[in-house]
Amino acid sequence: MSNRTYTQEQIVSFIKDALEEFAHIINSKYITKSEFTKFNKFFKNLLRQTKKKKNPYYYEGSVNSEKFVYTYPAFHTYEDAKCCGKYITLNTQYVPDLDLMRIYKMFPNLIENHELLLSLKGSIKPGRRPKDLEKDYEKERLEKAAKENKATCGICHDYWELVDYHGRQNIIADHGFNIALGFRDNTCFGARFKSWEKSTESKVEYIRMILKPTLKKIINAKPTQKTVDNLIEAVNNYKINMDNYYKLSRDDRLHTPEPECPEYRLPGQIIGYRVNNIRNINLSLITEVWFEYKSKLENQIKLFEKQIAEWVLKPTPREQREGNNV
Repeated sequence: MSNRTYTQEQIVSFIKDALEEFAHIINSKYITKSEFTKFNKFFKNLLRQTKKKKNPYYYEGSVNSEKFVYTYPAFHTYEDAKCCGKYITLNTQYVPDLDLMRIYKMFPNLIENHELLLSLKGSIKPGRRPKDLEKDYEKERLEKAAKENKATCGICHDYWELVDYHGRQNIIADHGFNIALGFRDNTCFGARFKSWEKSTESKVEYIRMILKPTLKKIINAKPTQKTVDNLIEAVNNYKINMDNYYKLSRDDRLHTPEPECPEYRLPGQIIGYRVNNIRNINLSLITEVWFEYKSKLENQIKLFEKQIAEWVLKPTPREQREGNNV
């Protein structure tokens, strides 16, 4: 689970999206095993009460665990088999403006929906959902984008508002983004450029200004034995600092930052490769991590260059709806 925080508004939006998917399943009168499992977790975790219970892993004299732990409600749509979805603990650490009572009032039928889901247990179908019963998410996204006058960002390829910016018309508005290489949340590079339907400029500039300079830095940062020695030293210091941290009282720990976990972090990454639990940190392992990251970046450049080469002018979603094909 990441340390990213969310807002109450985002949680409400996530729940709405999940319930829309659940409604489609109910209306289609067809449910697969994976769908049943997913939504059973979703309702159980969302309706779970906050509880304090004994920690089964605690033992007398332990400095790395608490005698009691807390369980909280959670937004849970993560599917292990697909490696997709979200798991967000619903407390003020992860959702600072959280108001659970308001959420439950906004969605008063959660218990009834869960009971409805459980009543379908005997009707579960094996395998995947048939194509003709799948929800057409892309069609819905396209219709919504046309209604709200959105177009495609050339970097994250999501639909975003078109705005006028510094004398330029129909520019992609500022928005956040995620990239798998560094798990970064920030303002997307594609913001303030023309949409992908109208121009390749965002991708061209991204390759020139971000990807290729970052790749050059990564090549120059190839790990050596000194890199490994520094990581080992960082892990040893981390263990000492963690022992000292857990010797503090619970009240003191609430006001003391937890020691930062050591990472092997490469240029362009916000979150690196955690090494605190690696028993044998060696040059072969770290070089493999470096090579994998370098290869992903090289493949990203090739993909973007291919997309640029194959690009054609297209209408925006609203232009498509209005029959304007230029």
